[in-house]
Amino acid sequence: MPMTNDEFQLFVETANAELRNKQTILADDYGLGSAGRWWFEQTTGNLQFFDAADNLSVETDVIDIGSYSPKSNSWKWAWGNDSVLPWLRQRAEKLKELEAITGIEIFGYENAFTVEDESMAWELTAMCLKHLGALGCYRCPSSKPGGPTTFLAIMSIKRCGKNAP
Repeated sequence: MPMTNDEFQLFVETANAELRNKQTILADDYGLGSAGRWWFEQTTGNLQFFDAADNLSVETDVIDIGSYSPKSNSWKWAWGNDSVLPWLRQRAEKLKELEAITGIEIFGYENAFTVEDESMAWELTAMCLKHLGALGCYRCPSSKPGGPTTFLAIMSIKRCGKNAP
């Protein structure tokens, strides 16, 4: 049975609160958000962060959730995006389960769809993180002004180099 409206509202609120906590932990414990640079390698599914001296400091395993386009205020799920490698699209297919769980059809939309703004992209991400049991998210900025940003669910994380335990 899909969620009732009250159950869905509680799910959204809980997912958003968990996202805030997870992001704080990732920033405080791993320095995410303050790295010198980042690199996402689609062929491995690894997201790497480098310090100011360009040394690898943190490495994560991720699931591509989707992308938000500020130009069109639209969202596209990674599992339906041809620019995402097939094996990464397959990993993201678990997110389709949210349509049956929540009763909300947008979780099954294969094509891009309109969202209010980036805050809705974060809300979708929060629900996906909760469903996946992810540690948090990294929002990959576009290399082009106004280009789409990609949201990646962090499934595992480790310190590297001099930061390793």
